[in-house]
Formats: sequence, C-alpha cells, structure tokens
Amino acid sequence: MTKTQKQFDKVLRVNLTRACEEIKDELSEFSWLTHEIDLSKPTTSLKLSCYFKDQFALEQATKNQDTQLVKNIISKKLASIDLTVKKFIFSADNI
Repeated sequence: MTKTQKQFDKVLRVNLTRACEEIKDELSEFSWLTHEIDLSKPTTSLKLSCYFKDQFALEQATKNQDTQLVKNIISKKLASIDLTVKKFIFSADNI
C-alpha cells in the first residue's frame, strides 16, 4: 500500500465510522457496517455491507425504507471525500 493509499484508507475508515455511529443514533436496530475496496481504483470498487440486529429488523428496515436512510447517511459522509458506493448489501447480523 502506498502512502497516499494509506492516508485515503484512514480517511475512508473515519468517515465510515462516523456514518455508522450516525445510523446507530437514528436506527436502534442497526448493528454495524463493513467495507471492501480496491485502493488502486477506489472510485469504482467500494462495496458496503450493512447489518441489522436480526432478520426481523432487516425486514422492517426494508419495509420502512430505513435502508434508504442508511444509504443517504453513508453517501453524504463519503461525498466529502468524493467517493460513492458502487454496491450496498443489507443483511441480518446472525452472530
């Protein structure tokens, strides 16, 4: 990883952490998120996985369009670093 990639990765993680905390403040049934990215081509490779506490919470979030709220919060945070998510995945936290 180059120095520039390391710096970008750090900024990305900070923004995703802030987004996650904001989502958790808005939606009590939201658990966590994780990401995959190819730092050599970040603008075309970012994939986010967003997890709700259980299957029921995921179904309710989908029904109530809370998944759109999650997308909006994340997109707003990432806009500050000129990055967009190419793929969102919503799942239930089965741990």
